[in-house]
Amino acid sequence: MKNYKFIGLIIVFIYTFVACKESGLEDFSLTGNTRILVSADTKTNSITKTNETITISVSLALSNPANRAFEVALLVNQEAAKAKINKGNSENTFAIAPSAIQIDNVAKIAFGSDNATFKITVSRTEVEKYFGKNIAIGFTLDNASKGNEVDKNNDTGVIVLGTDELLTDGDIHYVSLQTGGEIIAVGDRINYSSTSGGITIPLTASLASFPGNAFSLTVGTNTDTIAQMIRENILPKNTIALPNDQFTLNKKLNFTSNSSEASFSVDIPWSTINENEDKFLAIVVEIKEPNLHLIDPTKNSTTILIDCNNILEEDVTNSGVFSVNRDNNDGPDSNEGSKKLIDNDHASKFLQADFTGDLEFTLEFEQPQKIGAYTFTSANDANQRDPKEWELLGSNDGEEWNVVDSRQNQVFENRLMTKRLNITYPVPYIYYLLTIKSIVGGTNLFQMAEWRMIKIH
Repeated sequence: MKNYKFIGLIIVFIYTFVACKESGLEDFSLTGNTRILVSADTKTNSITKTNETITISVSLALSNPANRAFEVALLVNQEAAKAKINKGNSENTFAIAPSAIQIDNVAKIAFGSDNATFKITVSRTEVEKYFGKNIAIGFTLDNASKGNEVDKNNDTGVIVLGTDELLTDGDIHYVSLQTGGEIIAVGDRINYSSTSGGITIPLTASLASFPGNAFSLTVGTNTDTIAQMIRENILPKNTIALPNDQFTLNKKLNFTSNSSEASFSVDIPWSTINENEDKFLAIVVEIKEPNLHLIDPTKNSTTILIDCNNILEEDVTNSGVFSVNRDNNDGPDSNEGSKKLIDNDHASKFLQADFTGDLEFTLEFEQPQKIGAYTFTSANDANQRDPKEWELLGSNDGEEWNVVDSRQNQVFENRLMTKRLNITYPVPYIYYLLTIKSIVGGTNLFQMAEWRMIKIH
């Protein structure tokens, strides 16, 4: 029994000795209770990039190895960065915006370490703004924990980084117009689409490098550029800078997240085109002020040049002789007779009973008409009466007919809705024959409010 007690005492003694020894290492370390003086340094250790940020690892200097783990508080100090720039008279170095900088709240110093690092993270967009130049980032050591001190004579550091060391030209998120720096010729059915109200000219903005967060930019125009291009004979002498109140253009363009493109358009009414026959209309569209990324200065604008003579359209429906093979039971002049189909009044309609799939409308002109589009307007009553399938034919002798346009499975989502139907390859014809082959169904009644034929020049 005594032997067991003796062995137990030995074990307690050994345990106490080891514990005291370990405690001594932690409490006194290699240098006892020496107070550590922490100083700012400007050495960078590593740089990492993501689509949104650039992170730099920065060093701190310690007077001695740390006798225990402790922390040093950190603050962004761009006033120090500006002071360093002013003192050095550096024209190529810029203090970036404090809002674009995130810094570790504290730098953590491990037991036994004679140095430490912390991270500064900068918005990639902010770095892109100064590409090809230097950027300056300042920081200040606020205080140290566990009885250690910040060197008041060296508590602030400023790191200067060359942006070409952080990014390559291929990394830059430039935003540009796909037709930037070019003149878009609008006419002869090229670079525009027609609607019942006018023409629409599509435009697209692109984002270089890889996409990321959603952002927006401003879209505007520049009439001064047009005047200069006319003086330099880049644009025809009879070109007019189209005033802003004669076309529609969204002033803001949004890129959705993870998108490399955003589309928008310029819309011009037919009245403007018709009023400027024999003239060219010009609009310079510019993109600017993105809330992320940079505008490519070489592709930030495009010039739209509209040849009104080659885009002019004319409704020729009522210059032709109209007839139908099957009319309303009360005749063509009745309240819902066939003449209502071409009276240019959407409030009236043509109604034909006992529809069997062979209803035909014919227009005969004195001279061949180059029809580039036609429109249908749905009537007020049940959509079951709407046409679903039809075919438009053309002829110059009334005997030999060619297919001009053919449509299937058409739907008019709303009442009194006008559909414009463009003809892909317009050819002039004297005779036009429109055959209604089927309606939506569930009834034997056909109805349509209006049919118009649009000639292109």
